[in-house]
Amino acid sequence: MKFIFFILICIALFFVYRYSVVLGIILSVVIVLYAVYHYLPYIYRYKGRKAFNEGNYSEAASMFKKAVDTGRANIDTRMEYSYVLLRTGEVEEAEAIVNNMLRYKMKPSYKGRAVIQRCMCYYKRGNIDEAIEDGMELFNDGYKSIMLYGMLGFFKTLKNPLSKDTLDFCLEAYDYADDDRDICDNLLICYYNRGEYDKAKELSDKVLEKAPKFIEAWYHGAQIDNKLGRYADALEKLEKIGECHRSFMTTISEEEVEALTEEVKSRLSAAGK
Repeated sequence: MKFIFFILICIALFFVYRYSVVLGIILSVVIVLYAVYHYLPYIYRYKGRKAFNEGNYSEAASMFKKAVDTGRANIDTRMEYSYVLLRTGEVEEAEAIVNNMLRYKMKPSYKGRAVIQRCMCYYKRGNIDEAIEDGMELFNDGYKSIMLYGMLGFFKTLKNPLSKDTLDFCLEAYDYADDDRDICDNLLICYYNRGEYDKAKELSDKVLEKAPKFIEAWYHGAQIDNKLGRYADALEKLEKIGECHRSFMTTISEEEVEALTEEVKSRLSAAGK
């Protein structure tokens, strides 16, 4: 449809220019101005995504805000803006955006994403019970996605790390998408908490093969190596954390990284390696 519209514009310009160059120039300017007006939210969105991928979250938030402030941003743009706000710690504003979206009828896929986003806001406000309840209601209503499995698995490992329900859910998630980093990370945490370090190690190696840039993968890998007596490997993984981006969504604190590093160095020194 867009291609046909483009062809019609070209034809119109051709005939207008043949009739009058001045009218052709005026029409061209009008078309350009309309195109800028129409595509401005997408331009800001593109710039926001670029900044986000470069780790410049504040600039990303600024660009997405400009896109939304045009009043013509689509659902995807608003959803991405909410996510960026969450990454920068603007939880209340992020939650307000998704709550406003959920007031209107949306496709199930969009509604599911909005609910997931709101659950993350609940979690960041310290309401993990509400986050699990809201997420499980969505899940039990038949909505399934990698993002939902990953989020609920993470919440369950925090709330009930040793329960059979948590393990069963993370195993179900792994069957659903065994190559997703968050789902793999959740399951390896389950194994780690249960003392099944070899199983956890296998999953950790699978995740780290892709050289991820999220801190949790390297930290959990170091934890496992530390338990298995592979102190040099653990220290190497902890050093990789310095190459990762830290944001408001990072679940591992700098203090935890420092404490594990000191423990690994101490054990490595005691082992004489």
